Amino acid sequence: MKISLFPKNVRFFDYFLRQQKIVAESADVLRALCSGGGGGAGHCERLHALETEGNQLVREISRLLAETFITPIDREDVYRIANGYEEILNQVGSIGVRIGLYRPEKDNGTMQELTDDFRQMIVSCGILLDGIASGSYSAAPMDEVIRIKTGSNRLLLVAMGELHESSHRGELLIAAQILDRCETLLVAAERFAYTLEAIGIKNA
Repeated sequence: MKISLFPKNVRFFDYFLRQQKIVAESADVLRALCSGGGGGAGHCERLHALETEGNQLVREISRLLAETFITPIDREDVYRIANGYEEILNQVGSIGVRIGLYRPEKDNGTMQELTDDFRQMIVSCGILLDGIASGSYSAAPMDEVIRIKTGSNRLLLVAMGELHESSHRGELLIAAQILDRCETLLVAAERFAYTLEAIGIKNA
């Protein structure tokens, strides 16, 4: 694919904003899925649709990047942001698939708390992204992500401990699998926030 020597008005941050909105919506849908109360199949379908939309968006960003000579930030950083959102969205999708497959009967308060933590972390990622776009840097959003992640780590430890007290082995295995995926999701969100912070510091 050829790179044009003439600058194109490709607004990569508009694409990042679309990714941010997709991931934020996926967090809301995941929270609703974990709360029970019916509508599980519809929530799972919506998560799949959001994941598909997000993956297509990353492909479009990659195509535009290959055709664009001048970018608002380093080319590798455009890739890192786009792929970071994609990784998070795929992790959300994997949790949705497992909840849809196993259909745990209990209203899982721990899962709701963890998805709330994830949603707050994504809000902070959006603030970090805004800072990159404006060329300004603040440590506050990253500090908030670290605070939330520390709390979620404690919550996960308590939840795993409670699981091992369960007398139902099948229920234990299902819940452990879902909690493990939640932990992976939160780690991915924290890692992405650190990526955004590093890019923000570089471009401030």
